This record gives sequence, C-alpha cells and structure tokens, in this order.
Amino acid sequence: MAGPPLRRRAVLPVAPPVALPAGVARLERADFPVRAEVREAVWRGGALLLRGWAYVRNLPAGTRHGYLRTAVLSCGRRRIVLPLRTVAMPEATAASGQELHCYDWSGFELRLDPARLRRGGRLVPGEWRVEVLLASAGVVRSGELGAAECGSGAAPGAYEGADGMWVTPRYVDGRLRIAVARRARRLAAPPVVASGALELAVTAPGPAPVALRLTHEGTGTVVSFPVEGAGGGDDGGASAVDGAARCVVRVRLDAWDAARPGRDGVPAAIPPPHTETWLPELVLPGGGTDPVGCPPEMAPVVHPLSHGRELVASASPAGELVLHDRVPQAYVDRVVWRTDGTLLLAGALPDVAPPVPELVLKHAAHAAEVVFPAVHDDGRFHCALPLAALPSLAGEVPLREGRWTVHLRERGAVGSSSDAPVRCVPSVFDGLPVSRTVRGKPFTLDRMRHDEVFVVAGPALPPVDRGPYRRRVLREQHYPLHRSRPLRDTVLYSSFGGRAYGDSPRAVHEELVRRGMDVEHLWAVRDAQTAVPPSARPVVVGSAAWHGALAHSHWIVTNTHLPRWFVRRAGQRVIQTWHGTPLKRIGADLAGTLCEGLTHLAPRPRLGRQWSVLLSPNAVSTPVLRSALGYAGKLLETGLPRTDALHAANRDEVAAAVRAHLGVRPDQRAVLYAPTPRDDVAYDASHHRLHLPLDLAAARAALDESHVLLVRSHPQVPDRLPAHHAPFAVDVSSYPDATELLLAADVLVTDYSSLAVDFANTGRPMLFLTPDLAHYRDTLRGFSLDFEARVPGPLLSSTGELVEALGDLPAVVRASAEAYAEFRGAFCHLDDGGAAGRVADLVME
Repeated sequence: MAGPPLRRRAVLPVAPPVALPAGVARLERADFPVRAEVREAVWRGGALLLRGWAYVRNLPAGTRHGYLRTAVLSCGRRRIVLPLRTVAMPEATAASGQELHCYDWSGFELRLDPARLRRGGRLVPGEWRVEVLLASAGVVRSGELGAAECGSGAAPGAYEGADGMWVTPRYVDGRLRIAVARRARRLAAPPVVASGALELAVTAPGPAPVALRLTHEGTGTVVSFPVEGAGGGDDGGASAVDGAARCVVRVRLDAWDAARPGRDGVPAAIPPPHTETWLPELVLPGGGTDPVGCPPEMAPVVHPLSHGRELVASASPAGELVLHDRVPQAYVDRVVWRTDGTLLLAGALPDVAPPVPELVLKHAAHAAEVVFPAVHDDGRFHCALPLAALPSLAGEVPLREGRWTVHLRERGAVGSSSDAPVRCVPSVFDGLPVSRTVRGKPFTLDRMRHDEVFVVAGPALPPVDRGPYRRRVLREQHYPLHRSRPLRDTVLYSSFGGRAYGDSPRAVHEELVRRGMDVEHLWAVRDAQTAVPPSARPVVVGSAAWHGALAHSHWIVTNTHLPRWFVRRAGQRVIQTWHGTPLKRIGADLAGTLCEGLTHLAPRPRLGRQWSVLLSPNAVSTPVLRSALGYAGKLLETGLPRTDALHAANRDEVAAAVRAHLGVRPDQRAVLYAPTPRDDVAYDASHHRLHLPLDLAAARAALDESHVLLVRSHPQVPDRLPAHHAPFAVDVSSYPDATELLLAADVLVTDYSSLAVDFANTGRPMLFLTPDLAHYRDTLRGFSLDFEARVPGPLLSSTGELVEALGDLPAVVRASAEAYAEFRGAFCHLDDGGAAGRVADLVME
C-alpha cells in the first residue's frame, strides 16, 4: 500500500552578509575564545585555593555582574560544579594586551575541597580537568584553566589525604589537571645518612619490593640497591609503622657517586650541570615499578658529598621522592615583611657556604643585579632587603620593575649564570605569595619551579592606569577632559622620558626656582626611579596625573619627544631642549643606514609641531636638527642649559663633593667611561644592552689603584656593571645628572657620545675607544660630521691602546691640542654658563 506523498522541504534563500561600515570588522565565532589563567594556587586549610582571571575575548567584563560563571571539574563521566567567586582584577585588563575592552571584573577565586572528589566516601583515582563556563551577552563559552608564567599559580604543590590518596595539581600542555592517586608506598620517616649511606624507610604494603632503582633524569643512567629488610605489620616489630609493612633501603653513596654520568669530551672550562636529578622507583617482584611517595611538608634532607656538591632528598611537585646531586644551596624558612617595604629573609646555609655571604637579586630580562649583605650565623643566614628604598647614587629609590631571581654567593665574588638559587622549604609554601605595596609600588615574594624564591617588583603606575586599554581611555577621555579646562600656572619637566632628574630640564627648573617664579613645578618620573627635590612634585609617567599635567600645564620643558597624541594648546608653551649635539645621525639623516627602518629613530615632523621652540646647542647643529627632526618651527641657538654647571662659580666645590660621594680619593684619577648604546644590540626599542668593549680585568691589572673607572650607560640601557668590579670600576648610571660627573672626571673615555661636546668645556683630555668605528660609520648610524677628522682625541681600537694613552696623557693633550681647540670653537661657542637663563627668559615672557 502506497504511503502518503512526500513533501518537498522549502529551501529558504541565503541572505547575503550585511555590508559593514568602513573600518568595522565582522567578528566570527573564533574571535570569542576563553582566556582563563591561574595566577595563584595554594593549599590553605586543606583546600586548594585558585585565583586568576577568566573572560571571553571581545566580551567586556567591566562590571561585577557582567558575566555568569561557574567551574566544572570532570573525570570520565563524573562532573562536579563549583561556584566561582568574582573579584576585581584590573591586572587582567592590563595583561590582555588590547585596548578595546575592560576585563577588570574577570577575576575569580575557586576553593576546591578534596572531599568533593570522593565517591561513596572514598577518593577515586583519576585525573580531573578544570573548566570554567562563562556566559555574557547571549554568548556561552567554556575553557580550561591554564598556567601563569610564573609564581605559585605555575607551581602548585601536592596534598596528602588521610586515607593514602594524593591530590596533585599539575599542568599538561599548559592546562590545569588535578590528579588523584593512591600512593601506599611512601616514606615512613625522613631519610637519614649514616655509615656512608642514605637510609630510606618505606611503607610497603602488598608484595614486598626487591630493589630501589635510581634513574638519572638527563642520561637515563641506572643504579640499583637491594631492599635490605621487609616485614609485616602484625608483629609490632621494627619493620612495622602504623600497622603497615615497611622495607629499608640503603643507598650507598660511594656506589651512587661511581654511577654518575661521565664528562668525557666535555671541556674543563664548562662546569658540570647545576643540578643532577635522580628519580627513585621501587622494583616489584613481577618487574613492575612504583614511585616512592614523599610527604609534601617534609623538609629537604641535605648531606654534603665528597666532590663539593650536596645530596638532597626532597618531595617533587607531584609528591614523589627525588634525589638531587647539586651545587650547595641555601633554604629560606622564615619570611617577614616590614611595613616600610623591607623584606626580611632567614634560613639555613650549606656547610660550604661562604663566611661572608650576600644575597643577589638578578633581573630576569636584563643584565642587572642588586646586592644585599647577609649575616652568616652558625649555619644560618639573615638578610634585610629594603626593596622600597634601595640606596643608590640618585638617593633612595624602589627596586626597579621586573622579576628578580634570588641567589646567594660570597660577598664580592664574580657572578655567573650558574649562581645557585635560593630555595624555600615546604613550610613556607602556604604563606606564598606574600605582597606589600609601599607608596604605590607593589612587591611580591613568590616561588617558581616548585621551590625557587623570586621577587616581583610591580610598576609604580597604579593598576587602574596600566595596559593598552587604560592608555587609550586616558588619552581619549581623560586627556581631552583636562584640555577643556583652563591652563594652570604649572611647569612640567621631562628628562629622558622620566628616567632622570638631570640634563637641561633640571638646569631650567633650578633657574626658575632661583628666580622665584610663582608656579607649580611637576617632574615626570618613570617607575619611581627618579628622586625629585622638594622644589618639584613627581608625577608618574603614564598615570592619570601625568596625562592631566600634559593637558593643563602652561609650560612643558622636555629633552626628548612627547607622546604622539599630545597636541599643544593655544597659549601652551613647549620648550624642546633636545639632549645634546647630534654628532651621530638621527631621524631623517639615518636614510641608507641599518637604523633607517627603526621606528623609534624615524623622523617625526608631526611631533615637531608640538613644540613652541627648539633649542640648538650651537650653529653647526642648527641645520642638522632641522633636517633630521623635520622641524620647520621656531629655533633658537641658546646653547645647552645642562652645560651651565661646567661654568658655574662653584664648579670646583661641586666636583669635590661628587668625587667624595663616589668614593674617589684626591690622589686618584677619575676616568669617566660613557659608551654609546648600539641600536643593533638591544632588547627592544626602549631598552638597549650595555656595550662594553673595554676589558675591565686587563685595565685593572694595568692601572691598579691609581685610577677609578666610572662607567656611565645611556638612560635607555637597563643593564648594570656587576658590583664585583668595584672599587676599580663603579657603575654610575644611576647618578641623576651626567654634567656633575663630567665635572668630577679627570678624563673622558667615550666612543660616539655627545657628552664629548659638553666635556670639551672643561679642557680636559678625551680618549675615544672605537674598535667598531667602520661598522658604526658605514652600516649602523654614521655621523653628521667628519668624525675621524674632527674628533678631539685619539681613536683607540683596544684596551691596550687605551691603557697606554692613560699612561701618558700629557702626550695625548699635545697631539690633540689643535683638533681640540677647533672642536671646542665649533661646538661650544654658546656655552657660557647663561643658557638656562636664556631659556628661563622664554618661559617668563
């Protein structure tokens, strides 16, 4: 029998995509992924506390209730739903790297009680995934929690339950997993070293293991040791612990040492690995293996080895026993923060620790160290780290922004990349991270790679002003709002973008203060690294206050470019002092060189329109500055205000005070070494590496105590000379004003720096260490003059030549006299001590 007739389904026409206005992009499903990151993972009160942020990209989280969110744990078919507590985290917006959306309320806290992982009252082995479910604006997305770059969120620890089950948070391919496992075979007591062996007592229910196998993590080398004793738990004998069977293994240190991988073919100059890790496993009668559980709270057991290293038995992040053969290291077991931002650390030292130790903080990105003296007290150390007020040549300043690893070494010793880290014992884990904020600058002590201590110095910029999103809001909303208000009788000064209190802006400021000009003086500072005198008020670069100052200050005095978005208002005076005589090419004059394509060096005619006047240091520089900077506005040849100090009546008194401050004796020759940064050797556009072709060891051996080398890097160079070079070579980069260093110096050593023009005012000798002259001249930058013909001193290509020239300076002076006089006549003819006064007249017109 025939069925009912089939009906043909109507096919609806597909609507063409809606045309979008110009400049508007269409967002697809792939544009809404979940970003979920764990920033902190700690065990507190038997529960795992996870803190971080989670949001759907392109869906703002600007209010507390903008999202519905929950956490879902899954293991096979099991599902557990846990609430997420919403918290404010402006750091999420700053870290997002975008400027369109606010994610301030994407922060969360998740508390996971291991009891929730039980089934029928028992913890069931398995691995749990942790997802967050987010809903906003009709969009529902889920994503797994991922690892943070560093900190406790990247190094969660294991937790030992009461019934032999272990809960271990870990990351698999960057995603958080929570492993639940039964680990019946575990240490029954902390290991002990006796009679040349490491004795391990292990609970061993079930089939008794026959051996302990140690496997070298790097090479796979294996060494085994027999189980020497085993017994049941019913007879109450020595082989039972808490009613469970126990076995004993003695790891003979001589046999273990003999099994260490050889170093055949490895040059002696290459040190052995910092740490060699051995993974213990119990070998079962059937040939299977089982790791040895180690209580996470067990303090590391340390024993010195015969070859100058140490044996360490400790718990791994997964709660398993590991053995390390490594360089002796210190352990922090006490952490105290003072309210003034001083961090107090104390802990245990290895037997071979130096009698006079120091703690060293090393910047994770730049070659910079900060050294703190420590006290060695009967196998322990104590150290105070005044992170909020570090002594420096610029006064007390906070620790510079960045991540800093912590190391211990002998005071004054030469540092290296193999310096041993300082670790923390498990009893400290639950108290980390620990933070303090002092005068707006945040500091955090935390751990990475399970137990290595590190310090984070956050930016001085308030959290609500950080990141691309805040920068856009400040320049598009906050800055225009202040532009709509009347100008204030305020002078805003900026020296090298806030990196120093010095250069020509300082000279102008001090002249206006001397004249008693009734205005408010503001000084731009970057990351609180600039100590400002009482005559001025600091404003943090990038903050709302700084944006407001740019908008409503009647006068702005700067020696570098202002932000691209800054527009000079009617009646606003912007005085561009620039920062020296352009001996090397800049801006448009870089055409045809390696630096031509570097955006931060490109000509910026639009920025030139921000200035009311550009100051030229001399007649030779006037056409160079016009063409290189693309500037067609008002230009005045005033000389550099920063050189006024070189002609001041008290210059000898200032020089003596500076020398005393730097520790230079009257009988010593002060050599100021100011190398120019190389644009092709840089971390990024704003941070250059320290270029130091001078062999400091050879120079020290040749010049001994009769000379002091004062090393001055460029403001854009974050690297610092290591402290062990003192007292022969001292880093003076943090000294706020280079002009005062010129006053204190007996001789200047540089390569292509404009400081040579300033120093010519003193009449003292100059030496030019230029081993890469051909590369710099023909490829990298080049010069705005015939450098080799006009340089007022010898061009030297090696440390030996420099030492020889320093040994006979009178001969250098005689040979360079004519070139020196011509150089000074051409470039210093306006330097008469009155440049700051001429600029002050411009301000007070």
